[in-house]
Amino acid sequence: MVDFSKFTGLKRNTSDKFYTSKQTVNMCYKYIKNNLNIKKTDLIIEPSAGNGAFIPIIKILSNNYKFYDIKPENNEIIKKNFLLLKNPESSSKIHIIGNPPFGHKSSIAIKFIKKCCEFCDTISFILPKSFKKDSMKKSFPLKFHLKFQKDLPYNSFIIRKTSYNVPCIFQIWVKKNKNRKMLLKEKSKYFTFCKKTDNPDAAIRRVGINAGKVYQNNLQDKNSNSHYFIKIIKNRNIIFNNKYNIFNNTVGPRSIGKQELIKFYNRL
Repeated sequence: MVDFSKFTGLKRNTSDKFYTSKQTVNMCYKYIKNNLNIKKTDLIIEPSAGNGAFIPIIKILSNNYKFYDIKPENNEIIKKNFLLLKNPESSSKIHIIGNPPFGHKSSIAIKFIKKCCEFCDTISFILPKSFKKDSMKKSFPLKFHLKFQKDLPYNSFIIRKTSYNVPCIFQIWVKKNKNRKMLLKEKSKYFTFCKKTDNPDAAIRRVGINAGKVYQNNLQDKNSNSHYFIKIIKNRNIIFNNKYNIFNNTVGPRSIGKQELIKFYNRL
């Protein structure tokens, strides 16, 4: 029996034995084939190859490939820290494919993204669902455009030979000559954010199991690190009678960004 409690919140480090299932790899292959034109001479790099789950499909896509991992479990994988490697040079396009380690608040995944974006033409990564958020997409330089995005099915991963579910997506990013358009931030129709010391009308829990709950009493007892404080402009009932309940863009503990909160109430 596997104790999954230690994996709660997906605190996945570079040394975690956390693998992509064969079914999920095959699904990613289909998405890549449908969205990218990879030539047999193009270079494909798997920067955190682990047990080599992506190797079979990468070999189908190209005859030119390299696989890296700090603790390889396949003799075709080069034992090196990809993040410390010199950027590769290639006369053909360079594609990145894989499932990088995530780390706390996706910190390691972001390091892999930034390293890859220094030299690659496309990135096809399994990432936490938090990368559906505009704030997380900023990890990719503006020259990179999101070509494809798909939620992965339940139990797409394996820990110690046992299926395990993690809320993840598969994204394909393509580098272009022009910058992608940045979405303008919405303004709330009903409230403005303020400090706890500014005599707020309400507090909204932003993290944890009660994320989204609205409070109108004892506001000075609420922690500024876990609550948003707001002044209501109009339609108080819109705020107090509706609780934010959309948690499809996060891994681990529930959390709400300011823009997510604004968009939720604006659409009521």
